[in-house]
Amino acid sequence: MPENLAHFLAGALLGLSIAAPPGPVIAVMATEAVRGRATESLLTAAGAITADAVWLGLVVLGFIAFLGDHPRVVGFLGLCGAELLLWMAWGALRSARKGFAGSEAPGSYHLGFLTVLTSPFSLAWWLANGTVVIAKWGWPGVAGLFFSLVVYSVGITYALKWIGVRVKRAIVGIAYASAVMLAGFGIYVGVTSVRMLLGHITN
Repeated sequence: MPENLAHFLAGALLGLSIAAPPGPVIAVMATEAVRGRATESLLTAAGAITADAVWLGLVVLGFIAFLGDHPRVVGFLGLCGAELLLWMAWGALRSARKGFAGSEAPGSYHLGFLTVLTSPFSLAWWLANGTVVIAKWGWPGVAGLFFSLVVYSVGITYALKWIGVRVKRAIVGIAYASAVMLAGFGIYVGVTSVRMLLGHITN
């Protein structure tokens, strides 16, 4: 197997560790997709992927190491992210209460972008893996990583849209599950961020 292809595939597999686990972005995408709003789901994913590209840029510039050494800066960003997540949870809950006919949903490009950009989890992932991707696999690995993010986002969007069209009950169930997940992440990120700001977490 050519070296560049091997690096591309390695990056693609690593990209799944960002995309596949349940999280705030997936929760919003799921709520939108089962309602048949594939465009909003994909825009949310595009915003998140753009934010990951920003994190990659910070890795290349070496700025992410600065953030890793200054937990209080990360704590401030995290508080902004926690507020956003709780607002998203409220939006998802209102959508669930409206049922299938409900028209409100929080998905958008800007929401996906801000969710990932203000997430301490995203910082932790790129801090742990960003330099490895670049140093070990180079730009073929980076290309594979973002390729997998795009393919996974499109696949999960249309799979959930297919489910929503055929199982109307799935729409309400996923909306409630998304609200709980978003609220849980919001509370956890908020508590972690406050501890960072108070200096209880140090590297």
